[in-house]
Amino acid sequence: MNLNHSLQKKSITFLLVSLCLMAAGCLSAMMGFGRSHTDRWLDTRLQAVHELQQLRESFKDTILSSQRYLITGEKLQLQSFIESEDSVKKHLFLLQGLDGGQFGTDEQFRSMANQLGLTLDQLNSDAQLRQEKGAASAKQLLLTTRELRDAARLSQALVGLEDEQNKAIRGYYSGDAKAQGNSLPMICLLLATLSGSFGVYLLKNSGSIDGIKTEDDDGYPGEQSEQLAQSAGQDGSSLADWPQVQQLRAELVAAKEQLDRLAHVDFLTEVSNARGLEQVLRAEDNRVGRSGTHLIAVLINCDDFHKINDAFGHSTGDIVLKEIAKRIRSTLRPSDHVARVGGDEFLVLLPDTQLAYGMRVAERIRVAITDTPLRGAQDVVHLTASLGLANLPHKIASVNEAVTLSRTALKRSKAGGKNRVSLARDLGVEKNEDNDPTPENIVAQLCDSTQFRTVYQPIMDLNNEAVAGYEVLTRGPDGSFESPADFFRICIENNILTTVDLQCLRLCLEDAPNVGRNMRLHVNLFPSTLLETPVENLIDMFPKERNGTIYCLEISEQQFITEPGYLREAIHALKLAGILVAIDDVGFGRSSLETLILLEPDLVKVDRKYVSGIAREPSKARLLRRLANVAKSLGAEIVAEGIEDRADLPLLKEMGINYGQGFLWGDLLPVLPRLGVK
Repeated sequence: MNLNHSLQKKSITFLLVSLCLMAAGCLSAMMGFGRSHTDRWLDTRLQAVHELQQLRESFKDTILSSQRYLITGEKLQLQSFIESEDSVKKHLFLLQGLDGGQFGTDEQFRSMANQLGLTLDQLNSDAQLRQEKGAASAKQLLLTTRELRDAARLSQALVGLEDEQNKAIRGYYSGDAKAQGNSLPMICLLLATLSGSFGVYLLKNSGSIDGIKTEDDDGYPGEQSEQLAQSAGQDGSSLADWPQVQQLRAELVAAKEQLDRLAHVDFLTEVSNARGLEQVLRAEDNRVGRSGTHLIAVLINCDDFHKINDAFGHSTGDIVLKEIAKRIRSTLRPSDHVARVGGDEFLVLLPDTQLAYGMRVAERIRVAITDTPLRGAQDVVHLTASLGLANLPHKIASVNEAVTLSRTALKRSKAGGKNRVSLARDLGVEKNEDNDPTPENIVAQLCDSTQFRTVYQPIMDLNNEAVAGYEVLTRGPDGSFESPADFFRICIENNILTTVDLQCLRLCLEDAPNVGRNMRLHVNLFPSTLLETPVENLIDMFPKERNGTIYCLEISEQQFITEPGYLREAIHALKLAGILVAIDDVGFGRSSLETLILLEPDLVKVDRKYVSGIAREPSKARLLRRLANVAKSLGAEIVAEGIEDRADLPLLKEMGINYGQGFLWGDLLPVLPRLGVK
């Protein structure tokens, strides 16, 4: 009895202590003791999340209203663009001033703000040009796919900043001392909780106190004890489930989904864009490779669409494009895919489809487009479309390649009177139908990889003049297109460069035998192909089992027509995959130095016109020495091309140039010598 009475007294004491501590915690919170800093910190974080969300929404509205104004020229769209831009600037200013300006001094935030300012400047400039030059300039002023991709990355950076703020808030509510600042009130509440818990434990073991029933008849805690335990934090609840934090998480998920949609869906027609179709094409091509079925591409082009824009305006043209997209989708299976790949062009992918069935689907699409005319306020808009159909080869690398392969059939539909479906016929049959060098036959020849062949040029180690590897080169069809300069020029004129370049790359990699361990095998690619092709697809073209062979992808500097920094991500991915990267045809001047500094290649190949005859021309030797010093400072090896005179070798070796190519060591090889045979 005395023991029970003693326990009761102790439990009452602990309860009193816990109540005192809880009261102290509440009092300190009410008095602001130690809380002013914490509240200010939390308010700043919450305000930062809100401003970042508003900034991201305003930036999205700015992009959309800008592009709509460029297309339509409507004053309402221009006003919307101006208001959205002002909103972006306002939220950016508020973010820079948060927390005494500390948030604005963050390096990541500063970088994002600078990029945002540059984008706004470009959009402003485009809007002014649209006002000055009218509708004729609209097509040239619209953001390119690459620029839209950069805008999407900028939006993603804003989401990243939101994530950081939300993480800090979650840390606050989960007890992160660094996030909380002065945590005295929380300590008081924690001590109160612990002492209250211990008091409850004593109560449970002491029966009852002053008539308060602590146990039911069956030996379990009574109702009052459960309430007390809940007040002491014993019900398993967590402050991390705070509703506002949950709401922020939901908004963050929704924002990410919206960004993904903007990046992969055409904002006008709401079908996929070229980037969205790239992901689909990769998945479908892998499935075709496993199942051995066919993948059919149908390219759809609206006939005389410019007349609709000229007669009814771009707003009507936008409505027509939406209706065409709707009619195309209505004819397809759930497993089929459609994307807008140009102004008035759509590409349909039909997986697991035979050619005959693909022709029937294409005909249904044509009929659906032409079936019902659109009725305007005054006139009736009659729609027709020309379609080209192609059976895509396995391991197709990009949407651009699929478009190119089906475009020859589309051109046949246009030439045949429009409003019809044509099939990309067998290239060998078409070549025999007409031997005249018409543009159609020329394009067909250049798109046929069986017309090409490979040759090899040794890469020599200048120190001992031993073969260190080989460069694989492509030669076109016999005759006038055998020279690479000639057939690539024709490819550029006919907009098939990427397709032909990828076919040449495949041919070089397939025909190249095992050159031996630690031997190099160099292949070539145009920068435009690297930009237009997903780098994962390029990496997949290289053999998985390399048997010690070192592969190097040479990128020609002669075609760097835009900012070389756009290639950095792709080059980094190639390096991570174990593929060396070389910059080919390097000369002198600002562009060359900028390219080398930005891209950091593994090798630099100096163009022959700066190498040949350096023993006789001291000025050329001085320039080459400077370039060699720059390359070596960047950690790149140097390959000198066009070596034809043995007198140049001592000077090249003295400059630290270890590798060379040229006719000094013989003509191009039609086949590689077998290993171990000289």
